[in-house]
Amino acid sequence: MPHSTIESVLFDTSFLLNDSPDVDNIIKILRRDRVSCYISRTIQSEMDNLYYVGRISKQKYTKGLARCRKARASLLDGGRNFLKGSMTQECTVSMTQEHGTAPGDVHNDCSILTSSLYNYIDLILSEDFHFTSKHTDKVVDSVIDMTCERFDKLCGGDIMLLNKDGFLAAYKDGQVDLEVVEAMKQDVRKG
Repeated sequence: MPHSTIESVLFDTSFLLNDSPDVDNIIKILRRDRVSCYISRTIQSEMDNLYYVGRISKQKYTKGLARCRKARASLLDGGRNFLKGSMTQECTVSMTQEHGTAPGDVHNDCSILTSSLYNYIDLILSEDFHFTSKHTDKVVDSVIDMTCERFDKLCGGDIMLLNKDGFLAAYKDGQVDLEVVEAMKQDVRKG
């Protein structure tokens, strides 16, 4: 069975704010296996905004932040440059085609994807089903294909997108079983 090594993980907002104790167990597993954990500026802003506008409670917000600290999640480099801008543009076009949504509806998703690709993240953990679907896998492939020729940094890059259940089923000792990952992908669109 083909496996892929996981050295770095980015937590999506939906993962950090999920009520399931599985999230805390996954963080323990990642710490035990010394997997580097990250959040992006977009995710930090999403959590802050959800709290400040009253869409999540102080308790949930505090729990999300505590999970970041427990995982020792670092903040990804948020600097903008031409490469990230080009990647985000390619992502937006592909995401609107794959998910059938307006460009404004995928801005944060593309920001998270491109920051992860740019920083060589191996895995994004998210509880947004459209984000972990077969369609978003196609978006990742498209962004890499469309930008690789212009930016060698991305050639051969890849990123996995899993929810907590997919992670728990496919991950063992720093490796992800790619057959399990593929079997669990759903055909879910954002729109």
